[in-house]
Amino acid sequence: MARTELLIEGDHTRLALLKEQIKENFRSAAAASVAGIFNAVIATIALWQAANAVLLGLWLGAILVGAAARVWVMRRGKTAEQTLGHFERQKLRVEAIALFNGSVWGLGAAAMAFVASPSQLVLLVILTSGMMGASVTTYTSLARAGALFIVPLAIGGLTMLVVHPVAPTLPATLFLTCYLILLVRGGYKREHRFAARIKGKEHLRETTETIKLLLNDFESQSADWLWQVDAQGRILSPSDRFGEVAGRGPSVLGDMHFLDLFDDSKERHMLEQSLTNKHGFRNLTLALTIDGAPHWWTLSAQPIQSGGMRGMASDITAQRRAEERVSYMAHYDGLTDLANRFLFNDTLKRAIKRAGPANNVAVLCLDLDSFKSVNDTLGHPTGDKLLCKTARRVEAVVGPDTMVARLGGDEFAILITAPDAYNAACKIADKIIEAVAEPCLIDGSQVVSSTSIGIAWLESNNRDADDLMKQADLALYAAKANGRNRSAAYETGMDEAAQERRALEMDLRAALAKNEFELVYQPLVNIESGQTVAYEALLRWHHPERGLVMPDDFIPIAEDTGLIVQLGEWVIREATREVSLWPEHLRVSVNLSPVQMRSANLIGTVFNAVANAQIDPCRLEIEITENVLLNDSDVNIATLHKLRDFGVRIALDDFGTGYSSLNYLRSFPFDKIKIDRCFVTDLDDNPECQAIVEAVTALATNLGMQTTAEGVEGEDQLQRLKNHGCTEAQGFLFSRPEAAGTFTDLRPASGSDAAVRAITHLPARSNPAHGPNGTGEDARDNGTKHKKAG
Repeated sequence: MARTELLIEGDHTRLALLKEQIKENFRSAAAASVAGIFNAVIATIALWQAANAVLLGLWLGAILVGAAARVWVMRRGKTAEQTLGHFERQKLRVEAIALFNGSVWGLGAAAMAFVASPSQLVLLVILTSGMMGASVTTYTSLARAGALFIVPLAIGGLTMLVVHPVAPTLPATLFLTCYLILLVRGGYKREHRFAARIKGKEHLRETTETIKLLLNDFESQSADWLWQVDAQGRILSPSDRFGEVAGRGPSVLGDMHFLDLFDDSKERHMLEQSLTNKHGFRNLTLALTIDGAPHWWTLSAQPIQSGGMRGMASDITAQRRAEERVSYMAHYDGLTDLANRFLFNDTLKRAIKRAGPANNVAVLCLDLDSFKSVNDTLGHPTGDKLLCKTARRVEAVVGPDTMVARLGGDEFAILITAPDAYNAACKIADKIIEAVAEPCLIDGSQVVSSTSIGIAWLESNNRDADDLMKQADLALYAAKANGRNRSAAYETGMDEAAQERRALEMDLRAALAKNEFELVYQPLVNIESGQTVAYEALLRWHHPERGLVMPDDFIPIAEDTGLIVQLGEWVIREATREVSLWPEHLRVSVNLSPVQMRSANLIGTVFNAVANAQIDPCRLEIEITENVLLNDSDVNIATLHKLRDFGVRIALDDFGTGYSSLNYLRSFPFDKIKIDRCFVTDLDDNPECQAIVEAVTALATNLGMQTTAEGVEGEDQLQRLKNHGCTEAQGFLFSRPEAAGTFTDLRPASGSDAAVRAITHLPARSNPAHGPNGTGEDARDNGTKHKKAG
């Protein structure tokens, strides 16, 4: 295939050369033919008296035939097809006619020498020599044709010199021979130079076509194109690619000034100076508007000899937009279009630097209360839309000149710069709380939200952006701890409390591995029979340095960090192991937190614990609060059904203190309802509490559920609960939480203990400080509050 391509390339070059050779010969053919006829007529007239008129006429006729043949070949060559074979045949015809004409002239000269006088001989010599010399010019491009004409003519001349009696034979012969050699060699050299020139022109033409083809292909397949302007800056010969990119036809561009394409800018003035001064430039980026949309081109150019400039242009609009998009994504939140954490922190640092000694900078950190419940119950798309609505509401409150940022999740930040930044921040916080609390309709569902806000402001002893954000975050935590849906300003003690909490968290992470946890138990007593029917497992932490740490202090941290899952699994395993050592009629009750309910390992943990302890599943009772069902209610109810189908008892703890309690009773068949201690504490004096307890016990009885009253501390409360039909009771009236080894059915009752405690075989209360009015450590939770350990 490569050889074929070379042959094709060689044929193409030979065709071009032959074409130019024939063309060059034809250019002088007519004049040469006329000159030959003129010379023949002169010779005929000069020898008319001396030579035979008939022979002389025939010779002149032959000259005319040769001239006519040459003109005919020339005319036919202009109309015939332009192929290699045609030009090769033309060349052969030219050579044949040259040989014919040279032979006619050579024979004529030789014949005339026999009758010519000395003066006529001189004329013949001049004509012969002149025609030989003229043939070199006539046959410049075809040396062989020239030789075919010259050689017969020279032979005739030599013959003429030999046969004429008065001619100087030897000198003339040598001269004519040298002249012949010189003319033939000169003809071939002239042909060689002609061929080299034609081949050079053909190579240049092919190179030009190749470059043009490559440029056209380059412009059609890339984002770049060529441009050229004249000395006045007007566009010259715009390509189709140029017109396509510019949004204008090439004809329109051809009448435009190049500068008119671009928007006014510093770069446009630089381009104008370069065009005016004819200075080359590279990678100059200019903005222009095409069909109402912004675009960007990068130009490079160099001056040309004509006085204009020529260069290359690239459309970098897509690249520029991608860069702007990347820059936007690096500084703005993709969901809410608010500033992100990086931009907010950078802006805050610059604001503090500009503030100097003034304290005119404040920061608000806020997040949505119970945002996770929106995600879990209504789905993440709804949660995303709520974040967007919240962002727009906050922006509407603070105005366009105040920076609002989304730091991540449901956490937002606001930068206040004002002479009285603290008071301005407090006012804005109140307005934001009010705005966020307004219900909003999302995908047909009404969503009610609230927000907690932490406020920190610049002080003379604190000029660090990171510290300011940390203070605002601590204030936010305090606002949530104080009940949510409110704002809190930073106070010095908050930092210490946060450090204490972090230290406690670190100790909590290591406590489980160090076996620092212990379960204590509080009995649940059947009110009718007075018998203990179950014990509730309550978690205690024996810290090596802090001493006894109550659930109030570490359970919230465990829930926030997720450690409650591991801790709860340990409680379930330990409680089931303990109950396996008790009499068969006793159960153990374990509390589950909402975080545990979301654990994928919960069901497996319960099943394995029951199997390893080799107990009847009904001896394990799991207590949940209404908050468990508030989030992921369908999933959690399905989990509870699996546990209940396994045989585990399910109790609803703290009944009446949450939301939609009656709906939960309808959606799941609980085994027991636990009446919160807040209704039991005022049972003697508050008719409303009496009515609520009576209603709950009646509702549970009708639904086939047992009831347990928490926080029972007096005999009167116990009697009222019995009268209202309550099934079980739990509280300090019977026992404070104790280690499992403290309780025994074998210890007899003693002294003045109440009959009920004697019947239930409970240990004596050794210290009245642990009673309902004491100040002992267990009085803080009474066995019912903040006990969520599993």
